[in-house]
Amino acid sequence: MVYDYGEIEKFGSEAFEWYKGMLLKERLLQGKIMELFLESIKPLEEYTKDTDYQILALLTLSTRLFNDAEGASHLLLRGLPTQAQMVIRDVIESSMLFRLFLMDGRISKRWIMGLAEYHPGDVNAKLLKIGVNAREYAFYGILSHEGHSNLLGSISNIQEYEVEEGMLRTFHFGSSKTPSTIIFIQHSFRVLFYLFHLLLTEPLSEYYYQHSEPDVYSAWGEKVVKLIPELVALSVGVVKENGDDIPEVDKHIRELVDKKMRFKEFKQRLSGNRDEPSGE
Repeated sequence: MVYDYGEIEKFGSEAFEWYKGMLLKERLLQGKIMELFLESIKPLEEYTKDTDYQILALLTLSTRLFNDAEGASHLLLRGLPTQAQMVIRDVIESSMLFRLFLMDGRISKRWIMGLAEYHPGDVNAKLLKIGVNAREYAFYGILSHEGHSNLLGSISNIQEYEVEEGMLRTFHFGSSKTPSTIIFIQHSFRVLFYLFHLLLTEPLSEYYYQHSEPDVYSAWGEKVVKLIPELVALSVGVVKENGDDIPEVDKHIRELVDKKMRFKEFKQRLSGNRDEPSGE
């Protein structure tokens, strides 16, 4: 099959502009969330060569979180929700590590030096041991399941083009402008916003409280609280636009977040197969 890369680029650009127009509310809300995020990590910018490993680790994770939010948003606006899932999943990993290093700065040294790697399950166990419930971890299995596309799916979305020098390659992304795609994109934005709202209200709130003036922190906190009705309104709008099945999915997600069911049971309910035993 011969690919016309000019046509692929043209379609990708058109899809990008189309989704930017369709998802204006999501784009505006993300802008507000990221402004609050950047304000909360300002104290981390004041580092020198003598800065301790805990601060360096938190700064590294904050950079990852910002890049994840921008990367996921870019993919979603390109009409590529599946590819965005793996980027959003890293938000969970970075957020949980931020929680852990904020509570226990001693173990951040080995991580920042590349001598230790902390997997999400291990991090969650450590957090629970010190009394921290990282609610974002409930989404980790779902995003892993949704984000691992098969080989054929990857090939259909990425085409390789070799430039004249023969050394570099450019990857052109295909996407689609269909009602089902936009539902998944809106759902992915909601998950991204949920994760960042948790990050703002819990670990980042604690960190900013410790490193800012009371009046500055209070003004920032009021803005974070005002995000809640906007998030609710966005979710209600998505539900109204996309039919009666969405509230049922939302209900199961809330139950999962509250840890009232196992991930396997969650998948069974969504597929409608409730006769199969959930197992242990």
